[in-house]
Amino acid sequence: MLEAMWLSLVPWGFVVLGLLPLGLFPRQISLYPGVVFLLAALVLAATASLYARVPLESRVRFFWVLGLSVLANVLGVEAARDLARIPGEITVAAGIGSLIAGGLLLMGWYYLGQSKAPNPALAAARSSSSVLDQAELQALAPSLEALSAVRPVTLLLLHTAKEVGTDLLSYLRQPDLIFSLEPGHYLIALQGSGTEGAQIVFRRLRQNIPIRAYAVLPLQKMSIAEAVRQLEGELQHYYLTQQ
Repeated sequence: MLEAMWLSLVPWGFVVLGLLPLGLFPRQISLYPGVVFLLAALVLAATASLYARVPLESRVRFFWVLGLSVLANVLGVEAARDLARIPGEITVAAGIGSLIAGGLLLMGWYYLGQSKAPNPALAAARSSSSVLDQAELQALAPSLEALSAVRPVTLLLLHTAKEVGTDLLSYLRQPDLIFSLEPGHYLIALQGSGTEGAQIVFRRLRQNIPIRAYAVLPLQKMSIAEAVRQLEGELQHYYLTQQ
């Protein structure tokens, strides 16, 4: 949250930096086309600020926001050039800024391609179509944690009245993974689903599977082990309150 907040302010700082010559040099009489460049700089800064909040991998967001911010700065310099009598060297710097912006945006595209590359370990686990054990959970934990930085991953912990692992498989999507932690305790990793999607999955399971208790947690900036401990703690608290 804090990262998105400060990143969304960066574009506006670049626009202000590009408009600084307006306070240092005498003004031009005509406002055209400087005002057009100024409006374009503000629109581009607003777009970059919105990109700071999109659900993408942090490096992709950083380079895209920075690239658009530099372009907004270039437009700000162009606006200042037409609204004030500024030296030509400053406009040359704007041209260099355009090259830098292009490089930053290309870096963002590069990391976007990296983040969309299929993870071999997760792909193999999904293709197995079976209930995985704790050892496989530990082996796949780094892949799930890396995936959670790119797209939503929600964990659903179920306590059932009996062992129903194979029955659960028929009610889950192909990308989802199910792990047996101990008899009657199952951890489901829902890929591409938020908390609301997990609630829909739970309602579908509850209609067909005898479930004693459940807990839901989005996997965000934490390890699988930490998430499982938190989920187990929620269920222990639930059992205590039911006594």
